[in-house]
Amino acid sequence: MQLPEDLHPFRVPTLIAVTDNVQAKIYLANDRSVELIHTISTKLEPMEQERVQIITGSGGARSGEQHEQNQKYTREQLYDRLSADLVGRLRNGDFQALAVTVPQENVNELKESLHVDLLKVADAWVGKLLTNDDVLDIVQHVQEEA
Repeated sequence: MQLPEDLHPFRVPTLIAVTDNVQAKIYLANDRSVELIHTISTKLEPMEQERVQIITGSGGARSGEQHEQNQKYTREQLYDRLSADLVGRLRNGDFQALAVTVPQENVNELKESLHVDLLKVADAWVGKLLTNDDVLDIVQHVQEEA
């Protein structure tokens, strides 16, 4: 996708990682072009869900605390996979700058999960949930933060 004139071109190849609790979309932005290059998705495995049902009983109601533990476990998996993917791309020379969007409440958790080399090239952190937003809206948020 080509950026419209009202958005700035990217001066160096930039990866934009757009995350929530279970997925990360990775876009490559270079000059006036932005394209989705990879999606990472983590879901609770069926075995994990069965174990949760056994723990919470047969009533079908789960406690909020158990649900939060499952979300955290899924986020941890996602962030670990995202970090490994991004480090590989950085070492291959695929990008020079990194922009990250993540829900505000998870910013510090993601920063702690990312490899130190990624933190060095991350020049924009957007504390918003944008995984379902249009790519042009994502680019606009990233450019406002950079």
